[in-house]
Amino acid sequence: MVFVNVGGTVKCFDYEGKELWSHSWTPFGRHHARAHEPILHDGKVILMHAPRYDLPVSATTKEGSKSLGRGREYWTHLRAFDMKSGKPAWRAEAGTSVHSTSILGKLPGGSSAILTGRGGGHKPPEEPYGLSLVDVANGKSLWDRAIGGYPAAQNATWSGERAHFFAGGEHHSLAVGTGKPIDSVSVTEGASITRWKEKAYETVENGKLTKAKKPITYFTNVVVGNYHYFRSFGGFFIGRVNLKSGKVEYLQVPVQVIRKAGGEEEVLWEKSLPNDMKNAKGHRATRDKRNEGSGWGHVSSAPPVVVGDLIYFPTMVGMVYVLKWKAPRLDADALVSLGDLGPAGKTWSLSGLACANGRLYARTLKELICLGRDED
Repeated sequence: MVFVNVGGTVKCFDYEGKELWSHSWTPFGRHHARAHEPILHDGKVILMHAPRYDLPVSATTKEGSKSLGRGREYWTHLRAFDMKSGKPAWRAEAGTSVHSTSILGKLPGGSSAILTGRGGGHKPPEEPYGLSLVDVANGKSLWDRAIGGYPAAQNATWSGERAHFFAGGEHHSLAVGTGKPIDSVSVTEGASITRWKEKAYETVENGKLTKAKKPITYFTNVVVGNYHYFRSFGGFFIGRVNLKSGKVEYLQVPVQVIRKAGGEEEVLWEKSLPNDMKNAKGHRATRDKRNEGSGWGHVSSAPPVVVGDLIYFPTMVGMVYVLKWKAPRLDADALVSLGDLGPAGKTWSLSGLACANGRLYARTLKELICLGRDED
């Protein structure tokens, strides 16, 4: 088992809890592994790592790192460690920014690679901003693609012969083999938009969605089949891009559903309840008022998960939207359930859902939750 934290430590344990090895480094500024989970592949663990070991603790802060500049020596890279020994195996040639979630996949020829990105908020030093495909065997770049203004706070998704990303109000596709652009489509104009109108859903074709500061709520994108799903940044819409036709669709969903024993459900479409942000012991676990928000927009959200024919979108306030990802149209018929992980206003989570043996597992500030059928 491997555990890693944003403070610059990775530790490996056996299943009895005995520590096998550990490795520590000093993160640089705000630019550390905030949204990056370790990748296990071929007996190695791959994670984000700053190359310097001699930095003062002050360098982990915004102000403390400012005087050091933006030189390559401070870049964060993907780095692989041997699982058994803990010895470093390779460091990627390309830099990886704090906001990028790198994705492991297979090339058409069968070899494995990782798509990783640079860019995002807080002016990360790794440049040029854009995407790189990294050979997982040795860390060398198969290609590097500069993308102006690339918003790295998304999952670096790729499948088959194409990589896909959102930037500047558009959805873009690249050739996995070369990194060259293939096509792009607006995600705000010419879309099929299904909105809630007082008592029922209504669909408008060739509609226009108000352009937001960013194209998606951070890290909510996933490619499944011929679709690239995501949650909108502004408003409360689940969206998808048809990767074959380029058609863009949106379905408005409630931001929250209030459920009380013996009472009628109250559906909120415009604003969620303030969250208590308390853990199981009643301790308020944050001082940041932004954590009281809806879980849409400027938030490092948990990604969606796909299980069989269903896609699950969890949010920070405990809502879980369940949809049929293969649905021919992204409208009311695609929506299976408006679930929740606990009472509205008292449930908070940035953890993703996990699936094993026909059950879903979730974690909130207060509980660990197992979801399954009654007969299970």
